[in-house]
Amino acid sequence: MTDGHITLKRDNMAIADRKEREFKRREEDIIQAAFDLFAEHGIDCVTIEMIAEKAEVGKGTIYKHFISKNDIFAVLIIRQGHELIELLSSVPKDAPVLVQIKKTMRVFWDMQVKDIRKFAVYRKCDQLILMDDMAPDVLIQFEKQSTMKTQFLRSLIKRAIEEQIFRDESVDNLMAAAVGLFQGVFDTVLAGEVRPTEELYLLLESMVFKGFMR
Repeated sequence: MTDGHITLKRDNMAIADRKEREFKRREEDIIQAAFDLFAEHGIDCVTIEMIAEKAEVGKGTIYKHFISKNDIFAVLIIRQGHELIELLSSVPKDAPVLVQIKKTMRVFWDMQVKDIRKFAVYRKCDQLILMDDMAPDVLIQFEKQSTMKTQFLRSLIKRAIEEQIFRDESVDNLMAAAVGLFQGVFDTVLAGEVRPTEELYLLLESMVFKGFMR
């Protein structure tokens, strides 16, 4: 290969890298614009046109990155999931299962209440999302992440049952009850009916353990 060919190849790679960086930067701008608009106006009121204007891109550019507003919902939920999974990695694997469960509950609580504005957007996205309206690559990420989170919780509950700490009930039923309690409390917080205080968290934790323990 001649020096000229090597230089041309290097230049083409540099151009490709720059285009990739610009593509990712525009995608980040679109996601941030969508999030800000969702938080300010409510998800139902925000249109693709509004997102394009906020991100300072053309409407067509939005569709180069996302097939629909639902696709943006999924990406936001996936990002929340990445944050949650990273935080859950700090839960000590060698600790007693009851300690792991308590730390997991605390991680989930703290993550939501530290930024209610962010959680409000994520919660609404989760409620509105449609599985059959996602780009294939986004759907794969979404399903993989959902499976990871479910398996993590199931494994802890299963261990607590096997170690005769939790009642001998269905793992699915206990997980549904715990998740339902947390989501119900968070929905009440988002509705402005109660503040997310430490006292409220301790009550929620007590309800879970008193209801689940043998």
